[in-house]
Amino acid sequence: MEDRRTFFKTKVFHILATELHRRYYLKGDFGVSIGMKQLKNTDTNPLRGLLGLTEIAWTKKKRLTISEFERALENSVFSWNITDFVEFVTKKPLVLKADEEERVLKDFIQFQQDIDTIDRIFTEKLSEKQLMHWFQREEITFEPFQIIAKAIRNLPTEYTRMPVFAYQQTGNPHAFDDNQPAGILLLQMLKALSASSELIENLAIVEERNQLLDEFYLLRDDINNYVAIKGLIAERSGKINKMWRQACKEECSWNVPLKEVLRMETIRPFKNDKVLIVENSGIYSILIDQLPNIPMICSSGQFTYAVWRLLRKLAQSNTKMYYVGDLDPEGLGMAQTLLNRFPDNMQTIGMNIHNYKIASRPSTLSEQRLKQLHSIDDPELLEVAKAIIETKQTAMQEGFLDELIAELKSVHTAKRKR
Repeated sequence: MEDRRTFFKTKVFHILATELHRRYYLKGDFGVSIGMKQLKNTDTNPLRGLLGLTEIAWTKKKRLTISEFERALENSVFSWNITDFVEFVTKKPLVLKADEEERVLKDFIQFQQDIDTIDRIFTEKLSEKQLMHWFQREEITFEPFQIIAKAIRNLPTEYTRMPVFAYQQTGNPHAFDDNQPAGILLLQMLKALSASSELIENLAIVEERNQLLDEFYLLRDDINNYVAIKGLIAERSGKINKMWRQACKEECSWNVPLKEVLRMETIRPFKNDKVLIVENSGIYSILIDQLPNIPMICSSGQFTYAVWRLLRKLAQSNTKMYYVGDLDPEGLGMAQTLLNRFPDNMQTIGMNIHNYKIASRPSTLSEQRLKQLHSIDDPELLEVAKAIIETKQTAMQEGFLDELIAELKSVHTAKRKR
């Protein structure tokens, strides 16, 4: 018997059963017939044999009626009806969409009620879409909700590393990692509980997460997340930090970890009220030697959370910030982001059409990279963006270094307008 049943496992019967299952799911019946076009590009001989039709009769057939197919099933060795056939081939019971939706809704309501027994904060703060995500997981478990309910009640009041907090709450330092259910749920709840209405556009997801965690005194990685600086001084509790001050006096560049940036209440230039933000670490190294009196920051091509927090503190101290990056889609995009983020404190330097014409060289620019230029609206940057689109060329900072240095000297020596 089992060998005979393999007969119905051929592709043509699978296509037929799937279509019949779909029709019943949507309308509650199998319809009247199925067009033969739905069975094209597959071997239909097994179906023809079941129906007892000759090859000539089969080639003339335009539609397969449901009634003749069911009669063939009933007259087979199985004596099946069409329901037996569909459920055997698809391995799924026949259900109506309306009935299934009603069952799912009932189960979802029960799921929310079960969560409420843990803590009502989840159904009050999470969206229905978020709750449905948890309900639709392959295996429904309430353990993440139990863990996070406890964690929310015990959020730290001073900066705490995430692994430490996870260990305190669960005994497992990795319980709140991004790829763990409790870690995902924790981020969702913190976002829902966040009091911050400040939106930062074009930030990487990791930076948005760090900002959110910072609001609740949680740190992912406060040591390896750092920023290279030179000529910046910091204060805490009204006192200038000795380490920052000594670094300025020695005119040395050093890597400041996120923890140190967060610890300082005020950060500002040691001299003057301007600071240069350099994208390229090689250019940064050259500039700190040639322009020792200009305070600088190096993002090393990647704006970590430490960089963003430092820039925010500089803006709070009314520091005028200048950014220089490559004249390519990525450099212009970051420049525009910074201008949008700090409209009162930020401007670009060296990123103009004059320097582009001096240093532009042919470059491989994909459509995806060129598409980034559509977000540029700063007039000076837009002029360069249009030139890149037209010429398919980009300009690196190394190509307009002399011009950049001359402009920096001019800006640094000029008095700031009040």
